[in-house]
Amino acid sequence: MDQRGRRRATEFLAVDGGNLYYEVEGAGEALVLIHGFLGNLRMWDFQAQALASSHRVIRCDMRGFGRSTTKHVEFAYWADVAALLDHLGVDRAHVVGQSFGGSIALDLALARPGRVATLTSVAGGIAGYRPDLGPEDSVPWTDMDRLWDEKKWAELAELETQVWVDGWGQPTTRVGQALRDRVKGDVFSTYAAENEEGLPQPLEPRAADRLGELTVPVLVMIGALDEARSRATAAHLVASVSDSRCVEFAGVAHMIQLEAPDRVSHELREFIQDHPL
Repeated sequence: MDQRGRRRATEFLAVDGGNLYYEVEGAGEALVLIHGFLGNLRMWDFQAQALASSHRVIRCDMRGFGRSTTKHVEFAYWADVAALLDHLGVDRAHVVGQSFGGSIALDLALARPGRVATLTSVAGGIAGYRPDLGPEDSVPWTDMDRLWDEKKWAELAELETQVWVDGWGQPTTRVGQALRDRVKGDVFSTYAAENEEGLPQPLEPRAADRLGELTVPVLVMIGALDEARSRATAAHLVASVSDSRCVEFAGVAHMIQLEAPDRVSHELREFIQDHPL
């Protein structure tokens, strides 16, 4: 049961070479929430509780994150989400993804267009798209790669937090300490666990070359304080899809659903209600 007394189903689904932990709560049109690279399904807790009164909210930990596991096998993240929908008997759903999860949601919409009713990208990526930003892109990507290679998880978690939670170049006191500690802790525990990552396979052709195929309504959310690559990606997605619109969050960085939970829930509810299954 959740905090409001609604029934929450928590289960594991065996997929080829892996095991997905998932949660389902509420009733109504299916709504899938896909987490980003810095955490697990818990990063959608607020929205799940807010929307379960009107929707069947479906979440899972992607392979290698949270309670989900994988062997050293080839797999596709989008195919795991499709397998979960099959398992739950869901033909079509509203699909939402944050950051890395946005890339997964986009791949699913391209690979299985009949399964996705609407697509919401919350600071999401586009597989195969790398904007040429020059000096505007000041994020220390090379340092992050080095810390990863050296397995300096505490240092990497702090740097990731500065980029994605604080907003690169922003003071470390910009967001509340509890939020900062929560995300940093999730990042550190995920990296320090050194779980088997498997061999994730990209959708081919890549999403960057297929945006014109999207026929579903697309909502893009982006934080004004997010790093330049994310902002450029959001702008590119909106410019490439005819039935799309962008909502910018002033004073917010990359972790939009955690920084502005009420507004994200409101925007999702309004968008979905405008485009019923």
